[in-house]
Amino acid sequence: MWDTIKKILQKQEGACIIIEDGKPEYVVTRFSDYEKFLEKKEEIAAKNFNSNFSEEELLDRINQEIASWKAVQQEQQAEAEITEKTIDEEVKIEDLPLS
Repeated sequence: MWDTIKKILQKQEGACIIIEDGKPEYVVTRFSDYEKFLEKKEEIAAKNFNSNFSEEELLDRINQEIASWKAVQQEQQAEAEITEKTIDEEVKIEDLPLS
């Protein structure tokens, strides 16, 4: 199996995904490709860290993210309540026909 994976990775850039029990479990790639990935990841992290946001802009962004998170939580709570009511009202023993 490893020889086959190596041949595939030598022919093209990218990665092979190993599936176990029908689920992706591992990613195999050439070390040079992995190093490139890490370099890009570090560059992105550095750009995000070194952004020229003022303290006020950062606080605004944080507050927006909190507001978005709260909205999602409220939606999920409302959906859960609707689901509970629907389940409670859907089937009662009295509604089941006896044969």
